[in-house]
Amino acid sequence: MRNLKVWQAALAAIVAATVAQAQTSDSEVQDQGIEGFTEPIRKLDLIPPEPGIIASLSVHEGDRVKKDQLLGSLDCDTQQVALEIAKANMAAHGKLDSAVAERDLRRWRLAKLQKLRAEGHANDEEVTRAADELAVAEANVLTALEQHATDALEVDRIASMIERRMMRSPFDGVVTRIFREEKEFVGNNNTPVLTIMQLDKLRVIFTIPTALAVRLKADHKVLLTFPNSNQRATDKIESISPVTEAESDTVRVKVLIDNAEGKYRCGVRCAINLNKLP
Repeated sequence: MRNLKVWQAALAAIVAATVAQAQTSDSEVQDQGIEGFTEPIRKLDLIPPEPGIIASLSVHEGDRVKKDQLLGSLDCDTQQVALEIAKANMAAHGKLDSAVAERDLRRWRLAKLQKLRAEGHANDEEVTRAADELAVAEANVLTALEQHATDALEVDRIASMIERRMMRSPFDGVVTRIFREEKEFVGNNNTPVLTIMQLDKLRVIFTIPTALAVRLKADHKVLLTFPNSNQRATDKIESISPVTEAESDTVRVKVLIDNAEGKYRCGVRCAINLNKLP
């Protein structure tokens, strides 16, 4: 019985020490802060949708760009020639004018024959033949109009092909890396020409112990510190993962930093101190 009491006392002491250690650990985490790294809210490796030779690059690393701004283009000489031909075909009205003139002539001739037949100077066969010729002439006009519409669509198609070879920025951002140079061939190997990042907002992903994460809420303001620059920022929690990572007992928490003035660098260490909530 005495040994049992000794064993129970020892077990109670171990449990108490474990709890105290866990509480101390949580306190240390809160005091020291949990670190992450600032990331761009959006990042894009710009890859042309088709192969070709880079004809121009109009930006440099570090340049700020606007949405839809032209950053560069692939060689479009062949497509430009095809576009000029298509535009010339669309602008040509010779066939249409000829068909219209022929139709008007056939229409006048039919009316003339119908009048002569009424006067007894033309027979039904002549009138029927003239009516058939007018129908053919009207079909020729319709064919010319359809061809004109097709030519217009061909212009749009080739213009779209040329636009596909233009490299434009999909959002306001900064060119952070250029991988290719002018006159260099770009193939189908998914190699980017350049990288654009949106840096007016930065995101930090923290892995926080579940015991601490459950105390946080989305849109909750937190105090962030930047050890490398001694800067501070107060921003909102963007999201809290509803799932705990079983292996580490941690939760992913995302914080969004307003960086419209460009005060904070992307890719640097950032700490969240959960004991110092604003």
